[in-house]
Amino acid sequence: MMPPSTRPNIDLSSDGERFDRRRSSAIKMKIFKYRDFSNPNDEDFRRLEGSVHRHLIWCARADTLNDPEEFVWSCDYTATPSRLDLLAKVLVRERGGTLADARRIADVAIRAGRLEIVSKPATTGIIEQCRAQVGLCCFGTAPDNKILWKRYGGNGAGVCIEFEVPDDLLGTQLHRVHYFRKKRLHIDQLLRAFVEKGHVQRVYDLTLLAKPSRWAREKEIRFVSKSHSIQVAIDRAQVTCVYLGDLLTPDAREKIQRIFAPVPLADRLMPLVRALRRPKRRK
Repeated sequence: MMPPSTRPNIDLSSDGERFDRRRSSAIKMKIFKYRDFSNPNDEDFRRLEGSVHRHLIWCARADTLNDPEEFVWSCDYTATPSRLDLLAKVLVRERGGTLADARRIADVAIRAGRLEIVSKPATTGIIEQCRAQVGLCCFGTAPDNKILWKRYGGNGAGVCIEFEVPDDLLGTQLHRVHYFRKKRLHIDQLLRAFVEKGHVQRVYDLTLLAKPSRWAREKEIRFVSKSHSIQVAIDRAQVTCVYLGDLLTPDAREKIQRIFAPVPLADRLMPLVRALRRPKRRK
């Protein structure tokens, strides 16, 4: 479970909202969006154009990202004093009836070791709620991350867009992903989030901003929105550079150069990208 001191507090944006915090920030940070252009279509180029000219980013559904374990975690079923009441509230919400009757059913289920089965509507409900509501856009923290070039930059047939953003967005709309050996939530957290809206945020924090440690080399920063499948404009962001992979086709490279004409272009990552494809020497 994520230590309390590192738990981020997500301030979800509204649909299409421009993130103007109403105060200037002299301190800037840079984030990097890797894009695969190995087999681009017209929509890929339109989104690219939106990034440079209007600072638009695409917020995708969380379950469309490449981590198959995005909504997978282990559950801690250690007994707590609030367990009975929480489960009873879940049963009332799911089945109706009185709270007194639900408490009796919950008590029998807990004593019989059927908590995992009876609480399943709460766990699946939170997952579905997150899938239906939340949008994510993922960034790196450097333009020379070999893993990100390989996974998201077309292994060299892509681009890396450098955004300069105010650092006061970190912890509000932008969040660092934390990496752990495994994601673990207490069942009470899920039950409480299912029946009390004020606790949904904590579960979102733990599920969306925590990943297994094998993903740690991505050093990911996530932008979180209240809605998915939308483009969102970051008002105070600027596109300050675009890094071109050396395996872009001539046609794709020409189109990208036209789109990013007002922005500095860099090819200095070419040796890095080539290194990803260079076979290892035999000892």
